[in-house]
Amino acid sequence: MKKGYFLTVTLLSLSLFISIGYAENSDAFFDVPKGVSYLTGDSWDQGGTVVRLYGVQSCIRGTPMRENANSQDCGEISMTFLARFIEQAPTSCQGVAQTTTPQQYLVVCKSKIGDNVVDLGTALILKGFAFASLNARGDPISDQYYIAEQEAKSAKAGLWQFDGFPHPNAIMKRAIEKQASK
Repeated sequence: MKKGYFLTVTLLSLSLFISIGYAENSDAFFDVPKGVSYLTGDSWDQGGTVVRLYGVQSCIRGTPMRENANSQDCGEISMTFLARFIEQAPTSCQGVAQTTTPQQYLVVCKSKIGDNVVDLGTALILKGFAFASLNARGDPISDQYYIAEQEAKSAKAGLWQFDGFPHPNAIMKRAIEKQASK
């Protein structure tokens, strides 16, 4: 029941994107401190505020995937990758919007790797541990992220190396179709 409830809440948050209000001080960057509490592979709790990467969708926690003879939680894999990435690469984010249902601070982030600065969402997607979010019509929110996802898929990067892993957009699409048919 909890899994179904979580999926419904996630779907509602995507479909209620029209309730987004622009974040105050959206031009200010803030650092992601070490030791934040990671919630998913695209969100974390930072001082009581849920921060979520805009345009990025990780595997849904609780969805199993098979690796050889073992079953693992695809969402946990995504979340672990995000946590390790941020812990190893100083990351700062900029607010782009806030949602009210559920209340989240949507951000884009940049991470410093050596002398290079990379977009966190692009890096997670290119490595194959996150995906391009889709809007309510099923179109990518970010063309850049969609292209990165296609590159990761072609290279069989990260989760793409496993046949039949539970792609979160497919799971959400089936749930929306099922809900619509009731």
